[in-house]
Amino acid sequence: MSQTTGDPAANRPIAVIVEREGLGDVILKLPLLRAIRHARPDRAIWWISAHDTAMEAAVLPYVEGEIARVMSQLHFTEPLLQGVRTLKQLPAFSAVFDTRTRVASVLAARLALTAEEYYVCLPGLNRRVGAPWWDRRRPAHIGERALNLAHQAFDTVDATGRIAASAGAEALAATILPPSEPWIGFAFGSNKAWKNWPLERFVALARELRTAGYRPVLLAGPDERAALPVLAETAPDVDVVDMTAMAIDTPRGKLDAPLALAPSIKLLVANDCGLGHLFGAAGVPVVSLFGPTKPERWAPNTPASRIVRAQDFGGSAMTDIPVAPVVAATLDVLREVGISPRP
Repeated sequence: MSQTTGDPAANRPIAVIVEREGLGDVILKLPLLRAIRHARPDRAIWWISAHDTAMEAAVLPYVEGEIARVMSQLHFTEPLLQGVRTLKQLPAFSAVFDTRTRVASVLAARLALTAEEYYVCLPGLNRRVGAPWWDRRRPAHIGERALNLAHQAFDTVDATGRIAASAGAEALAATILPPSEPWIGFAFGSNKAWKNWPLERFVALARELRTAGYRPVLLAGPDERAALPVLAETAPDVDVVDMTAMAIDTPRGKLDAPLALAPSIKLLVANDCGLGHLFGAAGVPVVSLFGPTKPERWAPNTPASRIVRAQDFGGSAMTDIPVAPVVAATLDVLREVGISPRP
């Protein structure tokens, strides 16, 4: 945060403007946050959302010291006139990074807010890394689109950083999944049933990988707990960790359980879900399964990855993805990152 001086402009914060954000949306924008923090360490950063944001609900404890204030549910998108009045009540900013893409709403905010610098994602106003000067298309990927704002603002962009669980959570996780084992995690749920690969195919995948010498484990969060009795009855041979039942002392936040397990997981197979984004951000390779949603827009940021799309098998539903190509993609990434099976 900037030090107090006699010049009011020297104390102006930086604003990041967002719309409505689930966990995956926020995780994909963390490189933008880090780039701003590295480039402008003397400025407070405000995260300002038109509606609800997982930054406030889940991620904020893991970026402690990077964000000074989160403002949510400001409803400055519709109706626009009401939104302009709301935004005009905010203070002047040193810079604004508007991650949204609806033209009318972005332009209304540009008129309403006072800022020394203002960066937007609208086509024609982007400076994409590696693109010729005349190519002003906005990136398709949500994370790349957000980070592109930093490339507009700064000559050098440093987006390095990581989020981590509390030390107590990591110690507990190491007793549940010893890091010495070749664990392959499965994020087998999401917040929408139509984004989920069938549970019985995850079970079949687990059995194939176990035969190959790996240790598959299904990771159950709040959205997956209802499936636990089914797994206990139909797949008692498959390892499951109920992350909601992990007794963590003094957790940093609600993401402690998955973040603590991440160092033990050598690779994650995931639906298009927040857990896939979270593990990717923690440095875990991810094999992502996509059906109706678009990987070019929503693929997680991860050090190594593969995308398996339903469209490659003649459909758009998750049920169109067979087991065999997921097995092949998983083994391919394991070879790439040098993870060997148990002898």
